[in-house]
Amino acid sequence: MKVNAYLTEGFETVEALAVVDILRRAGVEVDTVSVTGDLNVKSAQDIIVKADRLFDKASEEADAVFLPGGPGSLDFEEMKDLKEVVLEHNDAGKVIAAICAAPSVLGHWGLLKGKNATCFPGFEKALTGAKVLKAPARVVVDGNIFTARGMGTAIDLGLALTGVLIGEEEAEKLGVDIQYIDK
Repeated sequence: MKVNAYLTEGFETVEALAVVDILRRAGVEVDTVSVTGDLNVKSAQDIIVKADRLFDKASEEADAVFLPGGPGSLDFEEMKDLKEVVLEHNDAGKVIAAICAAPSVLGHWGLLKGKNATCFPGFEKALTGAKVLKAPARVVVDGNIFTARGMGTAIDLGLALTGVLIGEEEAEKLGVDIQYIDK
């Protein structure tokens, strides 16, 4: 299994890296992919993260794509090449995940029509065509689309993706191992 996690200037550090961490712990191959043209990408919290690859050099053959949130995530919307990759994933029924503000990008690209979805409060109107689920919904899965509310739901999103990509048993075991699930 392979996931491409796209990073742009102003991404939310914990949202991106918690999901990447969970997936890697589960044995998923995850590439952090800079869409900025520079391997070093600055988060919204001024933390520099060195991406694994640049977008133009990234293998787009992945089982899933992940768009972290944060103020920079709105920049995803203007990236035609990224939009093409995400739409191709959708057409193939592959997993697409977005958290916080990033589900609004999926909404604007028409991927949420007729789907249940969630996002960071205040972005609901951008989830064009979706049935918006609010708290207590933390992660909403509808078909191949995974959406989550924000930083506090990043581990939930990572475990949900693990459950689909690797298996529910592995996701639960990992949740226990990291002290997120009591058992």
